[in-house]
Amino acid sequence: MSNIIIYDFDGTLTPYKVTKFQILEECGLKDGALNPKFLEMVEKKANDENTDVYHAVYEVFLQLMRATNLKLIDENFSLGADCVTYNDGVEDFLKFLKENGIHNYLLSSGLKVYLDKTNIVKYFDKIYATTFTYNSEGEVIGVDNLMSDRNKVTAIKDILYSMGRQEDDCRNVVYIGDGFTDRYAMEYVKRNGGTSIFVYKEDNAELKKLEAENIVSFSTFADYSENSELRNYVKKLFISNKK
Repeated sequence: MSNIIIYDFDGTLTPYKVTKFQILEECGLKDGALNPKFLEMVEKKANDENTDVYHAVYEVFLQLMRATNLKLIDENFSLGADCVTYNDGVEDFLKFLKENGIHNYLLSSGLKVYLDKTNIVKYFDKIYATTFTYNSEGEVIGVDNLMSDRNKVTAIKDILYSMGRQEDDCRNVVYIGDGFTDRYAMEYVKRNGGTSIFVYKEDNAELKKLEAENIVSFSTFADYSENSELRNYVKKLFISNKK
């Protein structure tokens, strides 16, 4: 049976809870999506329109780009993707697993056009993320598929199907995430025979709540380096068992 690891992106593979997005800095927002003004605008739109926070994020995103006359094209949305900062050991970890026949999948509420331009894209079998719809000139006109918390479960089922499994067969499947946005994915994988791993950078209230609900199989510091607790745990699950 194939070994599968599914990763969240922001906060899991990177040290930031959300993607910074260089194009938002071009809109005058220092630190992009981490800017307090951006977060305030998103919260207001979500509350005013009673909409999903992920939907609000991209609505504000497009609004800001239009206001600064920036073209809504893939090239702009993917700015900075090739120089993302990752948690320690991430690229070597992914390379090591791929060389050992383990299937890596990326599952994120972030933009697929951005993730497709990252330096680690070559290590993934497939990336599931938010996509846009376009006009005939190739400009973004709205969101096509929004990768929300609950939609992550649908994506996991698709991964299992693509590997020739029943949709609830999560044996030899690991999901690695860093917060409440991964709750449904973690719960689904663990409930159906897989392993859910929570990674963190500091003492984490979200982790404590998920552990109390028995959703987390294992938790550790977000360090993927050689001999780290995380890498040794995954090697014990998959690599050692092959020998």
